[in-house]
Amino acid sequence: MRLGQGPLTRRFLGVPWLFAVAYAAVGFSLYFSIGVVADRGLGLTPLVFLAAGFLFVLATLSYVEGGAMFLERGGSSTLARHAFNELISFIAGWAILIDYIIVIALAAVSVPHYLSPIWGGFTHGWAEITVAGVVIAFTAAVNIAGFTGHVRQRPLIVLALADIALQLAVIAAGAIVAMHPDLLTAHVHLFTTPSARHIVEALAVATLAFAGIEAASDLAPDLEWEPRDLRRVVSSTAVLLPLIYAGMAAIALMAVPVVPGPHGLHTALGERFIEEPVLGVVKSYDPAWLSTVLQVAVVAIAPAVLAWAASTSMLGLSRHVYVLATNRQVPSWLGKLGKRSTPYVAISAAALIAFGIAVPGDVRLLAGIYAFGATLAIAIAHLSVIRLRWTEPDRERPFRMPFDVAVGGRNLPLPAIVGAVLMVLLWIAVLTFRGNARWVGGGWMLFGLVAYVVYRRFVERTSLTKRVSVPEEALRKEVREAEYGNILVPVFGTKLDDDIVSTAGRLADAADQPGEERPRLEVIYVLDLPLTVPLDAPAPTERLEAAEAALKRAKEVGEEYETVEVETDLVRARSVGAGIVDEARRRNVELIVMGGEPPTRVRGGAILGGIGGSRPPEVGEVTEYVLKKAPCRVLLTAPPEG
Repeated sequence: MRLGQGPLTRRFLGVPWLFAVAYAAVGFSLYFSIGVVADRGLGLTPLVFLAAGFLFVLATLSYVEGGAMFLERGGSSTLARHAFNELISFIAGWAILIDYIIVIALAAVSVPHYLSPIWGGFTHGWAEITVAGVVIAFTAAVNIAGFTGHVRQRPLIVLALADIALQLAVIAAGAIVAMHPDLLTAHVHLFTTPSARHIVEALAVATLAFAGIEAASDLAPDLEWEPRDLRRVVSSTAVLLPLIYAGMAAIALMAVPVVPGPHGLHTALGERFIEEPVLGVVKSYDPAWLSTVLQVAVVAIAPAVLAWAASTSMLGLSRHVYVLATNRQVPSWLGKLGKRSTPYVAISAAALIAFGIAVPGDVRLLAGIYAFGATLAIAIAHLSVIRLRWTEPDRERPFRMPFDVAVGGRNLPLPAIVGAVLMVLLWIAVLTFRGNARWVGGGWMLFGLVAYVVYRRFVERTSLTKRVSVPEEALRKEVREAEYGNILVPVFGTKLDDDIVSTAGRLADAADQPGEERPRLEVIYVLDLPLTVPLDAPAPTERLEAAEAALKRAKEVGEEYETVEVETDLVRARSVGAGIVDEARRRNVELIVMGGEPPTRVRGGAILGGIGGSRPPEVGEVTEYVLKKAPCRVLLTAPPEG
C-alpha cells in the first residue's frame, strides 16, 4: 500500500492525513500508559510525561533524519546497520522485537477492561483471557492474511481523527468539571514523595509514550512527501503529543487524585484503573450524564484503537522479522513468507508469546520490559545518527535535525547526543530498579545473542559483523515448480558434474509438453586461456582430453532423460566465469545450473538471483561472478558436507 497516494490524501487531507497517521501510530499508548506511570510518579506524573515528551521529540528527530536518508524498514536496527555493523544492528533489532510483542500484549490486556461498562465480567477470569486471546488471534490472522497492509485509508483516517477528538474531549471536559490544581501538589514533596528513584522509574516507564515509534518509522518507504511537509508533520506531532499526554495526566490526577492509604500514598489510576486509566478518569466525572456520554465514547473508540495498535505492532513486527531474515540475522524459517507475502511463522510465534505474557495481566511487568527494550533501541538509534554524521557528512539528508555542534571538524546533532546520553541513563535505571524487567529483558537479549552467534558462526559460517543478504525468494513458503526449456550447464570434470547434469535434466524433463519443442541442455566446458595465448591457439593435450571426457560423461547422464536433447560444446575464454556468462547471453538460455565450491554445510540448492555482501562458503570466485553477471536465473547446487 502506497500510503501517500490516492485522491483523498492529495486533494483533501494531504499533510493533516500524514499527521493523523503519525499521531495515531504512537498516541494509542495513552490508553494504558497513564496508570503505570502514575503508580510511581503520583502527583508529578504530568511533569514526568512532559519530560518523556522531550525525550520523544529527541527520538523523533533521530528516527526521521535516519529514516529519510535510507527509506528502508527496520527503524533503529536499519540505522545501526548503516552506521555500525550487523551485530549492533541485531542488538537493536532484537530489543525492538520484544517491544512489539509487549505492545500487542498490553493492548490485548487493556481491551476487555475498556469493555467493562458493557459487562463487568470482562475485567477478570475467563472472559478477560478470552477477549485478550481474541484480540491477539485477530491481530495475527489479519496480518497473516495480509489485510493490514491493504486496508482502505478512509476507515483508518476516521479512527485516527476520532481518537484525537476523544482525547481532546476528555481533557476539555475534565478542565471544566475536575479542575483542582491543588490536588496535584497536595502530597508532593520534591525528591521524597515521590522519591527520586520513583521519579526515574516513572520516567523510564513513560517511554511507553513512544510505543509505536518503530512501527511509525516503517511508514517511511510507503510515503510520498516533500521535505517541507515532513518538517511540518514532525514539528506538529512532536509538540502536540507531549502536550496531550501531559494534559491528560494532569486531568487524570485531578479526577482520580493521590490519596493516603495503609501502605502510603497511592492513586486508583495505578491500582484499580491501571489497565483502563482513561475509562477510570471519565467514570469519576460529575455530572453523571457527562460521565455516561464519555464512557460510551471511550467504549466505542478505545477498543478499536487498541486493536488497531496491536495490528499495527504486529505489522511492524512482521516487517522487522523480514528485514532480519533477509539480512541473515535470524534463520530463514522464522521469516518464511506465505502466499500473502507475510512471515506467518514469525507472526504465529509472536502471537503465542504475546498471549503467554498477557494471561497473567501484570501490566507493571510488561511496562518495565518495554522500557528495557525501548531505551536500548532508541539509544542505538541516536548513536547511529551521530556516527553517520561523522562518517558520511556529505550524504544527502532530506530532513536534518537542527542544533549542530562542531566536534573534530564535523557537525554533530546536539539533540541526538543529548538523547543518547539520557536513554543510556534510563536503560541503566531500568536495570537497577526494575528487577523483573531486568531478568526478563536480560534473558531475552542473552538468548538472542547466543542464538545469533550460533546461527552466524556455525550455521551460516559467516562474520558476526558483515552484512549478508538473501533475496525474498529464499523466504517463500512454496517455491514454484521450475520448468525451463533451455538450460546452460557448465561442467568442470569433477564428481559433482553428474549431480549437476541430473538436476538440470529433471528440470528440463518437467518442461516437456506434447507438441512443443523438446527441452534442451546445453552443456559446456570452459577452457580458460591466459592473455598471452590466442583463443584459437591449440590447448594442452591433457586439458583437451579432460574436457572431452567431462563433456562425454555429461552427455551420457543427460540422455538418460529421453525427452531432453543434450548438446555439448568446448568454449574458450579468458576466464571461466566470463565464458559462462557470455555463452548464456549468446544462447539466450532461461537458466544456468552449476555447482558450488565444496566444502559446504548447505544441503541441496537454492535458486538465487544474485548475492551481495560477504560470500557464503559454497560461493567461490567463479560462482560469485556468474551470480552477479548472469542474464538469467542461476540454480546453485552444492554438495553434501563431506
